[in-house]
Amino acid sequence: MDSVILTELGIAVFEDEKCMKTFPFSNPSEDYVFVKKGESRLSDLAKFLSNIDKVIEVNDQSLLAILKKKSIDAQLMNEDQINKIQSSKPKILTTVGFANDENDAMSKLREFAIQLSSSKVSEISASPDLHIIQAINALDETDKIMNGVSSRLREWYGLHFPELDNIVDSIHGYSQIVLAGKRDALSKQVFVDAGFPDSKVEMLTLVGEKSRGGNISEENLTIVQTLAKQILDLHELRKKLGEHVEKEMKTIAPNLSAILGTSVAARILARAGSMKKLASKPASTIQVLGAEKALFRSLKTGSQPPKHGLLFQHALVHSAPRWQRGKIARAIAAKAAIAARVDVYGEGLNQVLLEKLNVRIDEISKKYKDPPIKTELKPIQFGERSRPFRDRPKQFREKSRPFRDKSKFKKSKNKKRKKFGRR
Repeated sequence: MDSVILTELGIAVFEDEKCMKTFPFSNPSEDYVFVKKGESRLSDLAKFLSNIDKVIEVNDQSLLAILKKKSIDAQLMNEDQINKIQSSKPKILTTVGFANDENDAMSKLREFAIQLSSSKVSEISASPDLHIIQAINALDETDKIMNGVSSRLREWYGLHFPELDNIVDSIHGYSQIVLAGKRDALSKQVFVDAGFPDSKVEMLTLVGEKSRGGNISEENLTIVQTLAKQILDLHELRKKLGEHVEKEMKTIAPNLSAILGTSVAARILARAGSMKKLASKPASTIQVLGAEKALFRSLKTGSQPPKHGLLFQHALVHSAPRWQRGKIARAIAAKAAIAARVDVYGEGLNQVLLEKLNVRIDEISKKYKDPPIKTELKPIQFGERSRPFRDRPKQFREKSRPFRDKSKFKKSKNKKRKKFGRR
């Protein structure tokens, strides 16, 4: 019977264990992967096999699918034949001429494995979802750095202008004021350029004239202004990172971004590891992503499990009443699981998911409009006992009593009476 054997270095056609024709791969790592994925055409092989009227045996399922598409009568070998080919692979490569000897075959197989691993690493590293993960992690780390530097800036410049900390909440506007110099040099135009309204400009001008802060030297002011400039640069960097994440998420995961929002979707994607891993997770796992410590603590101690993890940052969950957050998070996680699968295996934006989510959230807000009524247990006062045992119903008393063998109880009682001289 004729057989076609797929190897790492090419394809060989045999007739009764005699090699008839070989089709070597020009680039083994790429050509072999194309065959395994079913993307290779193999037109020369199909033309050669079309002249054979017998049933052809194949050692690979992907190669069998390609030959079936070419209308070639083929079938898969049994498991013993496939294992025999795998165990004698160097010998087969030498027989068909893909290698000079078995040592040469082993070295070529080793080189093939290295090239295949390198190509897979390059393919995975080029996936856009990994770049989104790096971008959202960089954005979060930028926020941490900005918060640390801004707190130091407020404390340091607050020695010179302490009243400014209570009036200005935005660190961007605070840094612009610091760059203007000392409080004596602050004019109304500085506050206007920083983006403050007229009412706050008048307040800042008045407070600056009556400030009770101490003087600051030029050397210290220069360092403080350097910190303020770093904060403004980080603010611009964060803005660019946010725009990049939003653009990439809408391109790669439009449905997930529509359900969760770009920032929350990117953070959940980063926690999952990749889009394929996220698409394989159930909705219950997506709901508690980011709350793993609380989940395992509840499993260990039996406490209340978490209702949401990173989904708490979603606008609908965050703004909902406390008793509705768990139900809303569950509904969002269910639609997010479907959206992730559509983004991985489908195409385009599906508006039905978002519409159904809005309908479900409206149902939750109407059905659970009022908080649940909790039954309060009356505390037991000091000296107060619960219902006595003798006052309980007879059936309950019989069930609550431990089992006793009456015959043994009577015998033990009689023994005690004889021992102590009682009748």
